[in-house]
Amino acid sequence: RPLVQVIYKSDCDQYADEGYRAEDTNNNNASVTTPMEELLSINSQHCPTYGLFRNFSNVFRDYAREGLAHEMLECPSPDETVASAHTCDENIGKDHEQIKRLQRIQMENDKFDGDRYLTDLYIMDEGDMIFDTATEMVPHWSVKGEQEKLTKAMQNDGHSEVIAIASKLENLSTADESIAANTNQSDTPNQASFFTPEESHQLATIPPSSNNHHQLTPEQHRSAKLSLLDLLFSYVYDHRTTDGDPTVESSWTIMILSPSLSWLEDYHPPYDDIPNVLRWCIRRSLIYPYLRSYDLAIMVVQDVSTILMKGRRVVIRCLLQLRKIMEKSEVHYLFNKLYVDPLIEWVQKIEEKDIQDFGKEVNSILAGRHKVGKEECTETFLLDKQFLDMGLVGLEESMLMSSSDDDRGDDEEEEHNGDEESRSSGGFSYHDDGDD
Repeated sequence: RPLVQVIYKSDCDQYADEGYRAEDTNNNNASVTTPMEELLSINSQHCPTYGLFRNFSNVFRDYAREGLAHEMLECPSPDETVASAHTCDENIGKDHEQIKRLQRIQMENDKFDGDRYLTDLYIMDEGDMIFDTATEMVPHWSVKGEQEKLTKAMQNDGHSEVIAIASKLENLSTADESIAANTNQSDTPNQASFFTPEESHQLATIPPSSNNHHQLTPEQHRSAKLSLLDLLFSYVYDHRTTDGDPTVESSWTIMILSPSLSWLEDYHPPYDDIPNVLRWCIRRSLIYPYLRSYDLAIMVVQDVSTILMKGRRVVIRCLLQLRKIMEKSEVHYLFNKLYVDPLIEWVQKIEEKDIQDFGKEVNSILAGRHKVGKEECTETFLLDKQFLDMGLVGLEESMLMSSSDDDRGDDEEEEHNGDEESRSSGGFSYHDDGDD
């Protein structure tokens, strides 16, 4: 009889055994699971997943420095599952996503400042230097606008302006006239010449992900497009409000405007669609940043539509600029690993037409067209203020009524003062009849 009896065999030793098969559960060498391993296994099944295609979990608990999640996100406790008391095990993940979304919307409602929104309501008429710059700038994806400015400057003999605009055209031009609507451009000869050396270096240094893009479902592809939509919205907002020159606050602005980044939001088509995502982005643009203008938000949506319709390379350029902003941040750098890098890789592998068609869908929402079933409806603008669930229409009506009451009060006060002056004169006129 042996003096030492083996009562537990580690996984490493078992895999080292010759002829070991994981599926051979009935042989004598079958794995023995400790209570601690069972507990970790149960917890791992219920821990939240996030990132593009939900490939990550426990990042903030196990790998990031302490306190980073609080600084990096608005979402509290991203690695803890939130579920109702009556949720069964198989529905915990779904229940967690629903509760987290409700928490996000409630937090947005709590942080919305109606007075602050009304202050920026007529900013277009009253004038604001940052707002004027944001709305008047011609971004790098609008080459036609740059060419029109160049022609106008030449006509006015503005030599210094000509030089500046020509330089901007050379460095930032994203013209993609050669792209056909149904052509895959991943290996075209002018692909390398489109990107700057710095951008090409960035693309070369992005580590490949473990995603097998051929095995992604249509729902996963659609979810990635919706995530791309909200990241582009936040990038364009920052690009316009900084005049294309990112600041130390740019990474925060991009994070806070994007539900995907600020709350690790995961979209579930067909229940989540383009109008939903755009409405959530517009809501956040009216709650958090310096400029809280609905008109600016709609302009940003128009830009996003243009970027998407211009195709993959313009989208990748925007994502590379976003990536550079996050890379320089001591707080938000992890977003590149979770979302930006996988998105850049995914965009390079899908069809050009898929991106352009998605841009056309966004543009159709802007044009007030949307489909109900198989029929197209043109009666409702789905991004209208009334659909943001913020009470904006009521706020504006109350402000107008208050302004009307103030004007009426001023008129009545002027009329009252006029009556007082008339009564004080006694209603008599002085006549000089001369000496008797």
